[in-house]
Amino acid sequence: MSEQSRPDDVTTWNDPERCPFCNDELANAGPAFVDHLERNQSCKKRFETWRERVADDVEGEWVR
Repeated sequence: MSEQSRPDDVTTWNDPERCPFCNDELANAGPAFVDHLERNQSCKKRFETWRERVADDVEGEWVR
């Protein structure tokens, strides 16, 4: 984890240039986030949990 890591219960979605789960800086808001998740299993697990929780709130196929 980085120096800016957050506890598991804290998530911030207001800066697309940072991971909302650990606050690590991302190169860009799209592909870099996906790459970050592949390198950081803790963030990946938290993202998957978040995705499961919002699946019923979002229409379309993005949650599959």
